[in-house]
Amino acid sequence: MGITERKEREKNERRAMILDRARELILERGVDSVTMQDIATSAELSKGTLYLYFDNKEAILAALFREAGSYFLEYVSARLDTARSGLEAIRLLWMSYFDLFGESNDIIVLFSIRNVLTPSFPLLPGTPNAGDIQEPYLLLGLIQNLISRGIADGSFDPALDPAQIARTVIVITDGIIENIARLPPGMRTNRLILQEMKSTFELILRAIVAPGCDRSLLILPLGSGQF
Repeated sequence: MGITERKEREKNERRAMILDRARELILERGVDSVTMQDIATSAELSKGTLYLYFDNKEAILAALFREAGSYFLEYVSARLDTARSGLEAIRLLWMSYFDLFGESNDIIVLFSIRNVLTPSFPLLPGTPNAGDIQEPYLLLGLIQNLISRGIADGSFDPALDPAQIARTVIVITDGIIENIARLPPGMRTNRLILQEMKSTFELILRAIVAPGCDRSLLILPLGSGQF
């Protein structure tokens, strides 16, 4: 490995380490309480060195969200072709969430970051501003497309408004995560989020499916082996 390649690798490793430390601090203290100095201290870097990698805290927050959000969307999209209906696609979306976030509290960090960077989402839907992170809007669009797909193939009620249902799903998800994020650190776990989401989204599915659908598909699994 040449000097240039080694330096680039070291730079990428340090950048990843900075993001890891920032993620840990946000989970422990909350977004508003974490400063650039806190992140530099945790990463054992000078504040000046930290600024060589990120211009400000907002840049770190955006990087954290974009990396996780982009990976999730890619992961989901790669699996959706196997779904035979919109209802099965929604289940695959759920399983993708479980597979990527089921064993961690990263979703609490991402929720906190999104609220800081895109505070109006999803209550004011539409085209994001230039400075907004794009991934929340992409996820909203994905859910909307899956609802539309289900209407077209007959698995969802044809009277549904896909855009409204997609926003409702996001708003309910936000409420669940926000309530659990308020718990003391020792009590808030992603398992609580998963359990609450499972029960709530099963109710939503029962409300939006078309008559005659396979009722077994309305039970969301809590692990890959149950799918």
